[in-house]
Amino acid sequence: MSVSRRRQFRALVLKDVRLEMRTRDTLVVMVLFVVIAMVILQFGFGVREGDLSRFIGGMLWVPLAFAAVLGVGRSYVPEREQRVLDAVLVAPVSRFVMLLARATAIVAYLLAVQVIAIPLAGVFFVRDDYWPKTGWILIAALAADVGIGILGTMVSAMAVFTRARELVMPVIFLPLLVPIVIAAAGATYCAVVSNDMAQYRNFVLFLVGFAVLFALVAYATFDAVFDD
Repeated sequence: MSVSRRRQFRALVLKDVRLEMRTRDTLVVMVLFVVIAMVILQFGFGVREGDLSRFIGGMLWVPLAFAAVLGVGRSYVPEREQRVLDAVLVAPVSRFVMLLARATAIVAYLLAVQVIAIPLAGVFFVRDDYWPKTGWILIAALAADVGIGILGTMVSAMAVFTRARELVMPVIFLPLLVPIVIAAAGATYCAVVSNDMAQYRNFVLFLVGFAVLFALVAYATFDAVFDD
């Protein structure tokens, strides 16, 4: 990446982060949603007489998946409403740089949510020794976040100009999230419950391959998303 593109990338990422720090209408909602969903799941499965460790993958990643839908759904809305997106589109900025910057911002939001959600899952659902295993969960989460960031950038860019974008985006995005949720939940289960690190590695490699695949698709098609 050239020096000018690196500057453009840094400026776009800082724009997204500063906008979120000023409004706090996306990250706070994502965190609150995950916390409330986990509380509901904890009481839905009963109090802590039983060990819910075997459900840790689903308990963690289903709320995170829906929180990702909330975050991605809002990713272009403030810019669209304030007509900032129009200014960015007419600026001499590469569409690929726009893709990388928005995906990086989404990954940062997801990691901020997961820093809270992963320890909280241990408090609610796991009775055995959990904390030494959180590092392995974070590695799988980072691999999943990259795929979610790239995929979410593509889907939100396609949906932002539609009339019913609040309905169109989840309908398109959620089915595409299913492989990521399955692999991330499997990696979490392997790290926390079964201690099968060979299977854990396979799940993480799947997440990495998924991210690479959609990165190639996005690189080939992202110009047409906005130009059309």
